[in-house]
Amino acid sequence: MYAERRGATRSHFGAIAEVIDLDQTHEVVSITRDLSLSGCFVKTTLPFREGTRVRVRITHSGADFTALGNVTANVTATGMGIAFTDIEPNDRAILETWLG
Repeated sequence: MYAERRGATRSHFGAIAEVIDLDQTHEVVSITRDLSLSGCFVKTTLPFREGTRVRVRITHSGADFTALGNVTANVTATGMGIAFTDIEPNDRAILETWLG
């Protein structure tokens, strides 16, 4: 685990991630590199542009977490950072359990 600029602790966390561009309906299915209460980093060689509105679904240990978010300035050749903007209470509980 390590602290990030946003104030949440980010943990290395590998899980299946489905990221859908809400404006263009493009989809990326990949894995997460890390995860926090405020966002995640998804590995991909085809990242979306900074500011893209997305729906993220992360699957791990038989549970699914879903949130809306925005692609952050952390877009690289290896993936994209996503800041969560809208998380339902039941999804927040799943996230908190995973990050324990």
